[in-house]
Amino acid sequence: MTQWIVLYRKEMTEMARNYKILWIPIVFILLGVMQPVSSYYMPEILDTFGSLPEGTILEMPTPTGAEVLMTVLSNYGMLGVLILVLSAMGVVSAERQSGVAGMVMMKPVPYSSYILSKWAGLLTITLISLFIGYIASWYYTSLLIETVAFERIFQSVVIYSIWLVFVVTLTLFFSTIMKGNGSIAFVTIFVVFTISTVTSILGKYMKWSPATMTEHTGEVLLSGELDSSFLPAFITTIAIIIVVLILSIQIFKQKELLE
Repeated sequence: MTQWIVLYRKEMTEMARNYKILWIPIVFILLGVMQPVSSYYMPEILDTFGSLPEGTILEMPTPTGAEVLMTVLSNYGMLGVLILVLSAMGVVSAERQSGVAGMVMMKPVPYSSYILSKWAGLLTITLISLFIGYIASWYYTSLLIETVAFERIFQSVVIYSIWLVFVVTLTLFFSTIMKGNGSIAFVTIFVVFTISTVTSILGKYMKWSPATMTEHTGEVLLSGELDSSFLPAFITTIAIIIVVLILSIQIFKQKELLE
């Protein structure tokens, strides 16, 4: 356990040195704040910059607070996921190529401690960024549009965080089995996009899919209730995360033993 703590501290120190612990939360805050602000001022923006004919009366219904927050999470699902993947793509591969991983493993360090410390570091920055950005979005949504019950906010962010944990775990996995950072990012984003697309198209048969976590997040925001399919999806997602972590450890071990 002591070795794991040392490795985890190393991860957090490196994130502080390359400013990931600063700029990733800032990006999530900006993505979160932009949506309620733009939703509130959209009529004025269109009226000023939309080049509408003189005398045009523009009436746009103001979205509800829940709808604004759903859009925020949708932005996190696109730009947020891209940022997380790009920031995490070299978490293992870069150290293997530079020889740092080999130097660490020369000491009596369990392979599981190495991979799990990487995973924990990625989860820390991911969850901190998500929670801070989402709370900032909730604050401005309450200030400009309407207040959404904090209970729904908490439930929705917890459910959505499971999806981001899944994405980060996939990124770690591909960083373990591949070398090029560009290829790692491409494959991870492609797999995530494929899972989301297939789940959307075959929703009736894919209620267990990890991608349904985004749908359950919307249900909680709009109605405060969860569909009966949430539990199977939750169990499946957690199971996949565990399996992918085990595979990451085993593959990393094999690669290090062969080198």
